[in-house]
Amino acid sequence: MTTFFSVAYYTFIENIRKKIFYGLILFGGVMMGASVLLSVLGGQQTLRILLDLGSSAIEFFALLGVGFSAVTLILEEMESKTIYLILTRPVSRFHYLTGRYAGLLMALYAGMLAMALMHVSLLLFNGWVFHARYVLSLFLSAEKILVVGSVALFFSLFSSSAVSSLSFTVFFWILGHFSGEINYLGTQIPSLAGKLAIGIFYYVIPNMQYFNLRDFWDVPQVMGNWVWLSFAYGCAYSAVFILLTVMLFKRKEF
Repeated sequence: MTTFFSVAYYTFIENIRKKIFYGLILFGGVMMGASVLLSVLGGQQTLRILLDLGSSAIEFFALLGVGFSAVTLILEEMESKTIYLILTRPVSRFHYLTGRYAGLLMALYAGMLAMALMHVSLLLFNGWVFHARYVLSLFLSAEKILVVGSVALFFSLFSSSAVSSLSFTVFFWILGHFSGEINYLGTQIPSLAGKLAIGIFYYVIPNMQYFNLRDFWDVPQVMGNWVWLSFAYGCAYSAVFILLTVMLFKRKEF
């Protein structure tokens, strides 16, 4: 495990020094600043607009960051040949891959935390009363980062092309928000083969609706077990893709 933590720490430091990490925080701050201007149009709904736009901005820029970073996480070292030097040392491919992924997540979560602190400060300044639902919403957004990152990492080794990997990741990301529509489509197809194909596709695509707690700010009944079931779903889905990525990585010849 010492190797795993060493690789994770190195990756964390590497990513927080990248311009993309500071750009993540900068653009998140700009978006939340823009939400202040847009909230003027909201009348009595100023706080709700600030809350929704700020939360969406944090999630969007974090997803943007994990998409680009996870896709190039291993590919850059493969192209620069530095991966050969690392794997000649007593570092297993499993510890190397999972350590790199964990370090990337830590860097992105640090960026999300920084943006969340800015957002909460802005809300409190405007008279918002802090509620635990905000923390739960941020927690589930972090789960979405976990899922998208595992998918991006898998496609980066599956296709070995940054452009195609990013395209597949965005495809999964977008369709994940239409899981309900995909499931409904399956019920409307008359053929058994069509239903089976849509059913498989429905379960392969991550259901991002499970993580959209901000859509239910005013519905406390959805809290309960839903948050923890969503957390378990995100961890299980990510674990499957990480295991598939490890299998692909072990088949690479270095």
